[in-house]
Amino acid sequence: MAGLTDTQASVLRTLFGSAPDSAVRNLERALSEEAMGGGSMAAVYGLVAKEAYERRAKLTVFEPVIALCAPKGEFPFQTPKALWAALGEGSKSDVELAVGFASKKNPSDASLAAAGEIYDRLCLAAAAGLREAKPAFAPAISLLNTNQPDGAEAFARYLDLTPLVRDAMGKLPEWVGRMTEDRAAAVRVAYKDAVDLADDGGPRFIEMLVANLSEPWLIMRILSAVMDHPAERYVAVSELAVFAEQLLDDVDRKLAQFRAFDPAGGRAAGVAAGEAIHIAAMEIVEFESSIELNREAPWGKRVSQQKQSLAQLAETRLGQIDKALDAAMPLQMVKFGKGVRGQPKLTDDPHPLALARAEGLMAFFDYSRQFASQSGYGAARAKVAEKIEARLDQYVEDLLEMLHNQQVEALERVRGYLEISAAMMEAARGEKAGQIIRRRAAAA
Repeated sequence: MAGLTDTQASVLRTLFGSAPDSAVRNLERALSEEAMGGGSMAAVYGLVAKEAYERRAKLTVFEPVIALCAPKGEFPFQTPKALWAALGEGSKSDVELAVGFASKKNPSDASLAAAGEIYDRLCLAAAAGLREAKPAFAPAISLLNTNQPDGAEAFARYLDLTPLVRDAMGKLPEWVGRMTEDRAAAVRVAYKDAVDLADDGGPRFIEMLVANLSEPWLIMRILSAVMDHPAERYVAVSELAVFAEQLLDDVDRKLAQFRAFDPAGGRAAGVAAGEAIHIAAMEIVEFESSIELNREAPWGKRVSQQKQSLAQLAETRLGQIDKALDAAMPLQMVKFGKGVRGQPKLTDDPHPLALARAEGLMAFFDYSRQFASQSGYGAARAKVAEKIEARLDQYVEDLLEMLHNQQVEALERVRGYLEISAAMMEAARGEKAGQIIRRRAAAA
């Protein structure tokens, strides 16, 4: 290779081959312009680009099953790499074609269609190689059989479905979007083709779609289309019942995660808790809208209990905010006219743990803004919001008055509590509300 010795090129190939995908992509981008000058840099770029194209081709070929090989997936994450190496020996011409397609920046529709046929052919060749125990596939077979005796055969059955799943993946945005009669018919045809391919092809097909959905609970829309919006009793005894059960199990896990929420973890903990209960709420909505539930049947009862638990858990956390604010932004009672009212207590700096708890709860409060009403605790949140905002408004006005009149010695402490107030107000009313407080504090 021009500009590099054979030894240098070999060392670089080894380095690039062991580098993470992100590192290879970054190197490819970084060297693309410098390579225009030719010489050794162009040679290095050529090696990086070749490695990048190889990896893109591998990921594209095995795209329908990649999610099954994730770190927490059913199969070892090294599986695609092992299969790709085996295909490089037994299906070299198709591998080279796939790499060539991966190097094209703006492929035509005809080119994409031809590429899809190559990708599917490679996946089916991989399935055959696993079943026939071809020598080149020995490392992949050993890897797949490590955790389960029939792992190679099980993965081959998933590979059998890749042509159907690859086609379905292109339609997933439509299928989980607005389901029309035509789309529902297409779903049923795809499912029937999977069933015709193997006795367990239907559930495997659905499993692969679930693995490729960023929001797995949306699979309920596809199940509903397959069964034509079925009743609970019908789904419960079907081969697809497992997917409904998995969704309900995940609702329970998300509720348990929210139940374990420790506000002392601060904003990050509050956001994570809000996300958990939000996902649980969306999963419940999808389940209810996809299946005709019977309140007296097992799933109907379970969903009802989950909805009730979700609302109660959220309301309990919302009810903790008032005391958390009192601890983070303490008040002292002072005479006001004929009565008394609370004013900021500035004898000490903010307590870190109390502040973290308030931030955690307020982060959940903020996160729940968009979905509390649909999740069954909108009224409770609105009531808490009114109380929080009134408290923060008065607290800010008192602090600003102290700052204007210089009524306290520790003015920096006043500014510190104003910054805390701004952050809490952002969670209560939005970013602009916090900015207004900061501007007023700066002008005081």
